[in-house]
This record gives sequence, structure tokens and C-alpha cells, in this order.
Amino acid sequence: MKQRFYLLLTAMLFAAVVMAQPPMGGFQGGPMNPEEMVKRQTEEMVKDLALDAKQAEKVTAINKKFADKMSEMFKNAQNDREGMRDKMMALRTQKDEELKTVLTAEQYTKYVDLEKKRMERFRQQRPQGAGPAPDKRGKPRGTGEE
Repeated sequence: MKQRFYLLLTAMLFAAVVMAQPPMGGFQGGPMNPEEMVKRQTEEMVKDLALDAKQAEKVTAINKKFADKMSEMFKNAQNDREGMRDKMMALRTQKDEELKTVLTAEQYTKYVDLEKKRMERFRQQRPQGAGPAPDKRGKPRGTGEE
């Protein structure tokens, strides 16, 4: 009887410790707040693209502008994955156009290459069974069932 009690107590303490851990920010534990995202993106761009101080200031402003737009878009999402994807692509296009005015041609080319690699890593991290998002009728895309 005492063994069961101690086993149950240990299990409860373990569960309490696990539940008390703060969630991880970012991809694994939910969305980052816009300020964290801006800081991380800008730091990576400064390092990867060798931005000068003036460029870093302008890139920070662009990253903030679009992080705020993305955050607002996520808040207003209504489980419309297709619409959400289209809006995200439109925002990325707008952001890229603004970045093109701040970065040199060489920096912009490197930025585009790094973004392609980042997106490829993201796609590879998806769970195996995830597959493409279903269409509005719930059918998988690209399977001939459309």
C-alpha cells in the first residue's frame, strides 16, 4: 500500500514539474511575439548579409512592419488555410520589394537564397504524415481526387 502511495506521489510531482515548464517560443511552442521575431530576423540578416548600421535600422523597421501585419493576420484567421497562405505570400512579396530598396543587389540575391534554404528546412521538418493541406471539401490536394 505504501509503495502505491509513493509511486502515485512521485508521478504527481513529476507531472507538476513538467506542467510548470514555460512553453518554448517560436515554431515548437507556438508563435513568437512580433518583437522577438523582429529581433531574431534582423540579427540574422545583419550577420548573414553584413548589413551596415543604416541598413540594419531600415531592415528593422521593415521587419517590424511585416511582423505586426503577420501577427494581426494570425489573430484574424478563421481556419481558412488557403486564404491564409495567399495572404502570407502577398505579404512576403511586399516585404521582399521593400527589402530590395535597402539591400545591395548582392545582398538581396544572398537573402533570396537564404530564404529558399530556410523554407526547404521548414518543409523537411514537417511531420511525415502531414502532406499537403486539404482543400475546402476536406480532400487531399494533388491526389487526383479534386
